[in-house]
Amino acid sequence: MSVRLRRNARVLVTGATGLVGRNLVRRLERLGCRVTGVGSACDLRERANVRRLIRRARPETLFHLAARVGGIYANITAKEAFYYDNSAINTNVVREAMETGVPYIFAMGTGCAYPKRLESSLLRERDYLDGVPETTNDAYAYAKRGLLVHLQAAAEASGMRYAYCLPANIYGPFDNFHPEHSHVVAGLVRRFADSTRDGVPSVRVWGDGSTRRDFLYIEDCIDAMLRIANSPFQGVVNVATGRLTTIRKLASLIALSAGYQGIIEFDPARPVGQTRRRFSTAVVRRLGWKPKIGLEAGVRLTCAWYARHRDGAREV
Repeated sequence: MSVRLRRNARVLVTGATGLVGRNLVRRLERLGCRVTGVGSACDLRERANVRRLIRRARPETLFHLAARVGGIYANITAKEAFYYDNSAINTNVVREAMETGVPYIFAMGTGCAYPKRLESSLLRERDYLDGVPETTNDAYAYAKRGLLVHLQAAAEASGMRYAYCLPANIYGPFDNFHPEHSHVVAGLVRRFADSTRDGVPSVRVWGDGSTRRDFLYIEDCIDAMLRIANSPFQGVVNVATGRLTTIRKLASLIALSAGYQGIIEFDPARPVGQTRRRFSTAVVRRLGWKPKIGLEAGVRLTCAWYARHRDGAREV
């Protein structure tokens, strides 16, 4: 294993105030890295800002996590903004990193950009660009696919090394708990916890509950990212547990952890995206990684964290 993330290594993290970024920065600091982290206060859509940032930080490793993200409602209602913002951010970061001579980028992609035609198949990295994505999040998906294409081209042009990570549905402390823009786990944690507190008799969940997803606790995700970055690996890699859970089962687990005893109502008229998203984990497991936190334990930890930080939980 290489020592890319050794003590005093200069590391730049974009998106450092998000779910992955907050947890990653903490781990990197514990490793003794010299971390520069930037969040939404630095507008990466402006290339001059990116140029100043990278030249000031002089990173040996750049974790590019910054993105405009959101759940299915946000993706449906703000497609142009999702495409433009993410395309601008990614283009600026990769180009400036290449021109400045950054030797390595770890970039976060999205599993929702896998082709729609593969939703009943095992999702293998080699098939990522081969087909049209799900229409509910296609604008975001194409912007994220463009990031991979740019990284591949930059590697050919300059020799810069990269890893492009395709995670399962990540959840845990420091997630976005916005009532409309959150992803499914954070959204349900908030709704069930708040409904328990307020005595709400029923909670409505989008879809019929049969949609299946792979849920990855944030600490397991960070473990995988560090292992990948500290390896010779280059290319595209799924990071997932390999286990699927229905939204109905997820809702029941969260309701139980939140102490909710009311009615759970499913709304099949609402969009749900891909009906199934099952990742191949062969590549990441060959690198020596496997998840440690099961879904029930992860849900309990997330509900407990939200209960302690409800008033200050992130909402963007």
